[in-house]
Amino acid sequence: MQLQAIQQDEPRLAQFRPTFSRTSLVVLVALLLGETTINYIDRQVVSVLAPTLRAEFSLSNAQYAMILNAFLGTYAVAYAFAGWALDRLGISRGLSLAVMWWSIAGTLSALARGPLSLAFFRSLLAVGEAGAWPAFAKAAATWVPQSARTLVIGICNSGSSLGAMIAPPLVAFITLHWGWRASFVVTGLLGFVWVALFQLFRARHPEMDLMDRASGGAAAIPWKTLLRYRQTWAVFVCRFFADPLWYFFVFWIPEFLTRERGLNLAGIGLVAWIPFLVADVANFAGGFWSMRLLQRGWTVNRVRKTMMVLGTCFSPLAIVAVFSNSLFWTMTMISVSIFFWILWSITVHSLPGDYFPPRAVGSAYGIAGTGSTVGSMISTWAVGAVLDATKSYVPVFIGLSLLMPIGLVLGFFLMRRVEPIRDFDLTESAP
Repeated sequence: MQLQAIQQDEPRLAQFRPTFSRTSLVVLVALLLGETTINYIDRQVVSVLAPTLRAEFSLSNAQYAMILNAFLGTYAVAYAFAGWALDRLGISRGLSLAVMWWSIAGTLSALARGPLSLAFFRSLLAVGEAGAWPAFAKAAATWVPQSARTLVIGICNSGSSLGAMIAPPLVAFITLHWGWRASFVVTGLLGFVWVALFQLFRARHPEMDLMDRASGGAAAIPWKTLLRYRQTWAVFVCRFFADPLWYFFVFWIPEFLTRERGLNLAGIGLVAWIPFLVADVANFAGGFWSMRLLQRGWTVNRVRKTMMVLGTCFSPLAIVAVFSNSLFWTMTMISVSIFFWILWSITVHSLPGDYFPPRAVGSAYGIAGTGSTVGSMISTWAVGAVLDATKSYVPVFIGLSLLMPIGLVLGFFLMRRVEPIRDFDLTESAP
């Protein structure tokens, strides 16, 4: 019975059956965009406050990197578990628990008294935040037709850039008026508002919980089955090598602007959001271009690989930013790099849904997310060590920008043709 239930997911890859009306689906996507936006606002608070916290606690580059890695290290483990939990619990229950968890942890960060306590609270934050991205990836694979899937993933993924764009002016305003501890409290409370709205949507759409129960539980596909496939490792490798560049922009750009361009907290609030506005545009543009190319007859394989190549060719332009003495050109080249990195990102985020049935997408996505955070944790430690040793951002920008071509070559070697895995071996899921 269990194997039969899993195998029933296979035809859904070829013939999509809608669960929601168009209007309800739009509202759901808006809610998912909201949760990823709040996720990144809470995540970005420490980065925006980096100059303030470093002065408050006398932090070195290595200590600041340690705080970031407390988040990333926990996130790496929690990401894989979150994907598994979402496949078991379903999107509705799993995501509600995740947002509640990270909102409480974000608020508790206001109690930090030094680097160790702040690292502890950021580690708690990571446990909940790990559920955000596997949730919308699973939702897209379950409820969105393949032709529009990358667009929806782009919209939901834009919460990362939207949150990173909102956080600098919001956190700067709160800190300048009420202190840095208030920034953790106010941003942490946003998640509770979202949970209330999401529960209202669930109450009005009982079919959502019915689908969750149908796609979750004991029939979820175990990790050891997914790890036998090259495609799982392809997405893992792509994110391991490419995502460190994004996390560098998220965690280190405010610090870079302070140390290298002389900006204070108010100045960071004025300009640090600009690259993330460009990232928002890229999320929508990349998703729309992918959808249009599919509608014009391009294969999924051709669309996905074309977007990945474009991202790899132009994201390294971030190197130009570190050599520019002009703030305008610094922000411009960082923005260009982020635009093309997002084209890569939303494409790679789409791959688990291209390869696997919806029942396995959360777990496959979680495994790939672990690759992302392990790579980013290593790179974050390296950034702190390099800055303490060289006092220069030049090797940092060059090294991180050149990781993406490595990810492309290895990813293409592993991924083969982008299409549903027809011989998907489910025998491990049978009783």
